[in-house]
Amino acid sequence: MSKAEILSTIKKAEGDAESTLKAASEKAQNIVSKAKADASGTVSQARTTGQENARSIIDEARVVASGQADKVSAEGDEQIAAIRSNSTKRRDVAVDAVITSFMAD
Repeated sequence: MSKAEILSTIKKAEGDAESTLKAASEKAQNIVSKAKADASGTVSQARTTGQENARSIIDEARVVASGQADKVSAEGDEQIAAIRSNSTKRRDVAVDAVITSFMAD
């Protein structure tokens, strides 16, 4: 091989290497870009799933709390009714005691 052929071969190899390096760099950038896009999608999906789970937990807690509040309210209503019933019975006794006290004086 002559000196010119060797230089030509070296220049061709350098050109090929430069093309290969450029293609590899572009491919690496594409991989990074795709990874960022995928990560963004994953974060968005995780956020949505987390919000849905939180909403579900809150809704369940509301149902439980509402049931407990209804139970406490019903118990309070029963106690109020018992107090009213008991006070009605005692009222007659109290009236009789007051009248007897006035009559005795």
